[in-house]
Amino acid sequence: MRQRGLHTPSITETRDSTLTAALKPLKRTDVTQLVVDRLRNLLEQRVLKPGSKLPPEPEMSKLLGISRPSLRQAYKALSILGVLRAVPGNGTYISDSTSKILSMPLTFLMLMKRISLDEIFEFRMMLEAGLASLAATRASGSEVRAMTSQIETMTANLDDDKKDEYLVAEYEFHNCIARAAHNSLLLEIISIVGGLLWETRKALVNVVPDRQKDLEEHRAILAAISGRDPEAAADAMRCHLGSALELVKKNPDIQREAF
Repeated sequence: MRQRGLHTPSITETRDSTLTAALKPLKRTDVTQLVVDRLRNLLEQRVLKPGSKLPPEPEMSKLLGISRPSLRQAYKALSILGVLRAVPGNGTYISDSTSKILSMPLTFLMLMKRISLDEIFEFRMMLEAGLASLAATRASGSEVRAMTSQIETMTANLDDDKKDEYLVAEYEFHNCIARAAHNSLLLEIISIVGGLLWETRKALVNVVPDRQKDLEEHRAILAAISGRDPEAAADAMRCHLGSALELVKKNPDIQREAF
């Protein structure tokens, strides 16, 4: 029997009280966001550039009208993103490398969406075919020679006991193509994806049934690029990456989620 004067909280009341306890007042000003916005504006206006050294913390906090602890909190967030680079004993700089800025969110995207190796290879086929096509129209003579040099290194390292050297040259061959496409954004994206797949590439080089065939696929890509044939370059790249994808599918130990 329910006792008079006692109140049993309903489910709705319990939920509301839990939410009330969990919520805390928002800060009126998000200092970190303000610092991020200010630095972004300065980069847009080219007042700051990659590699620029920021004023010392006491001066910077005074210029921005914020406390040093607040400035350090903002700097920490920007350092994690890869926007800032701290040099012990020398100060804080705008990073001159953009790879970390993209790699952090891209890595988390792959983890959170549980993106598979099949999907990554499909992405590579679309992107690298485009890069090969661009390289066929934009590559300079020195860039074609750099690709040729990597093919020569691969040729000299076909034996099993030299497969590590073959892999490094193969990886750099693809990087040469990406640079020769002369598109900064595509270069950064493919470099990051290629780096994230390094362990997978190491595993693949161990199961390639015919490294000579793999080499010929790379030579076909080079021939199309040096011959200034964008369509053939794209087709040759798709053929090569398609072969790699088939290897992934045939090997259960490699066919797993990317991360």
